[in-house]
Amino acid sequence: MKKSLTTSVIVPAYNAERTISETLRSLLDQTARDFEIVVVDDGSTDKTPEICHRFKENSPVPIRVFRQKNRRQSAARNLGIIKAEGEYVIFLDADDLAEKDYVEKLVRAAETDPEIDISCCSYSLLFKDGSGKPRRLPTDPGKQTISGRESLISLLKETLEVWSGSALYRRNILLEKGVLYDENMTMGQDIDFRWRAFYHARKVALVPDLLVYYVQHDHSVTRAFDPVRYPPSTWIDPSLFQRYIENHNDKDERLRYVVQNMVVPRFLLRRLRLYVFYGLSSLFWQTLQRAEIRAVLKRGFKEMAFRSPGISLKCLSFLVTPRLMYHKYRIQRERIRS
Repeated sequence: MKKSLTTSVIVPAYNAERTISETLRSLLDQTARDFEIVVVDDGSTDKTPEICHRFKENSPVPIRVFRQKNRRQSAARNLGIIKAEGEYVIFLDADDLAEKDYVEKLVRAAETDPEIDISCCSYSLLFKDGSGKPRRLPTDPGKQTISGRESLISLLKETLEVWSGSALYRRNILLEKGVLYDENMTMGQDIDFRWRAFYHARKVALVPDLLVYYVQHDHSVTRAFDPVRYPPSTWIDPSLFQRYIENHNDKDERLRYVVQNMVVPRFLLRRLRLYVFYGLSSLFWQTLQRAEIRAVLKRGFKEMAFRSPGISLKCLSFLVTPRLMYHKYRIQRERIRS
């Protein structure tokens, strides 16, 4: 009789020969044993497949390796969701590291209530010099389980920090609701996935323990400055989530307010900044001339004045002194590139 698995840890991998061994070792050292590792090799041209198969030979937990043509991380994660056999899924990239009780504590939290569809933990950014920058969840003992809607609002307001590797998801909810990664999106697809997953969650468990490390590299998307590989048309657009809510006939006015007046302006500011970072000056100025964009900035200035004065001031600055903002980001761009 085949042993049931509580969890599938999905590891998308592309040319990860330098890092995937450490990632797999951190998973093989887990205190939990009723889980599997699903590696999706996204068309690697290095020794990634050989390394994975070598680990598979002597692994104390099942390791399954699937290979696809290079279709990027979102497609690899989606294949992992489909191939997974666990009740829950976790996404861990091929260069990130987990504490020994990572799987055990996320599963234990999820199993405290049959309505919990997501559990998440604290995590830390880990830099090349060995330093870290923790991202901790609230530690209030009375707030270890919250409603899915409350967690979504906190996520949208960015008062709850969740990263792709710091959350466990009930797999059948993802499949039933059609929550997969948008394979046409090249920047922010993990945020988009997270919003939709939390939207459908009944309850969310919070594990304040720091259980996983998000390793930082110089070649990340936001540092690569490559508008050919990551064109603006494929960046996250919160209006898609707005439409998602409308298509579900959601009448929650608080949710609609947060998305329209807080999320949309904040992501517009980030998009304008990235235009400068990518050297897309003409697109920066064309965007600011559009009436609907100026309307978003005006709404952000007004609605965020007391909730987030910093964002409100940036909205006003783009309306009144756009050249000053442009030159400010040009200086930041040069500083990062140097």
